[in-house]
Amino acid sequence: MVKIYLITDCICLFLATLNITGNSIILRLFYSGRLDSRRNLRIILYIAVSDIAFSVSILPQVFYMVGNWEPSYLDYDAVVMAASGWPLAMFLKISLGLNVGAAIERIVALYFPLIYRKIDHVKCSKVLMTICVLFGSIDTILSILSFRFEQRINCSSIGCFVNNIFRTYWGASNMVCGVIIIVMTIFVFCKVQKLSRQSGRSKSLSNASAAQKFRQANRTTCGALLSCLFCLTIPSFLVSLIETLTGFSVFEKVGAFYIASLLSSGLMNCLIFLILNGSVKSRVDRNVSDAITTIAHSKPSKPTIFVDWT
Repeated sequence: MVKIYLITDCICLFLATLNITGNSIILRLFYSGRLDSRRNLRIILYIAVSDIAFSVSILPQVFYMVGNWEPSYLDYDAVVMAASGWPLAMFLKISLGLNVGAAIERIVALYFPLIYRKIDHVKCSKVLMTICVLFGSIDTILSILSFRFEQRINCSSIGCFVNNIFRTYWGASNMVCGVIIIVMTIFVFCKVQKLSRQSGRSKSLSNASAAQKFRQANRTTCGALLSCLFCLTIPSFLVSLIETLTGFSVFEKVGAFYIASLLSSGLMNCLIFLILNGSVKSRVDRNVSDAITTIAHSKPSKPTIFVDWT
């Protein structure tokens, strides 16, 4: 069991490193002006920022757990776990809230296109981020108040150090968010599938460029929702449901389960956006092509030497 904790912690370190690297690329694309954050991509920008912030802020706890790992048994300091574990409660709620907002944005775009065009996306995204931070702060305060500064042997998750009341509330609230995301994802996928079967859909748009952007937005949002479902929502839902029904705690068996789930969800969101977003792919292809052309032109040609053997 102790080895499983170490494996989970090492996976968290690896995922956090990839998360910071990949989402930093997205931030660079936004702040260099290569991606426009004035419309629906603003939520993607906030997701990237929150993923980087969580990866950086949770590293002290992961480093502490890896550095103090013992092959025989684990005995982590409750004060250190409390001081370094607060980002999980904060950013888990922020991540779930932003994914709910992304699903709502795509539902409005698919079912109510006229209303979608009149929405101030920047203002709505700011309000969404404020609400997510507020709920995340509430969870953080409640987790700190419910912390038990007691010795816990062979447990490397912050869930082992909080009382049952907070664990029940946290699991139930995450389950509610998970159910909302699942229902919204079903609505989004049904509408996307219906539109894809309608051959005349692209003709109703103003031009081919608008149709391409519409399809890219659908693909990106669907990919992000799938990532959230399989990496975070469904595992969190099952863990909370199992613990509520049977009392079996995954925290005590696997370790930093929620940290690994949240980091993997952030990494998948990053990869999906970089792979499915057409503007990113075109710019990457252009940069690669320019680099190859530069190397080809800068390569000196060897002069031809004629030797007279007479």
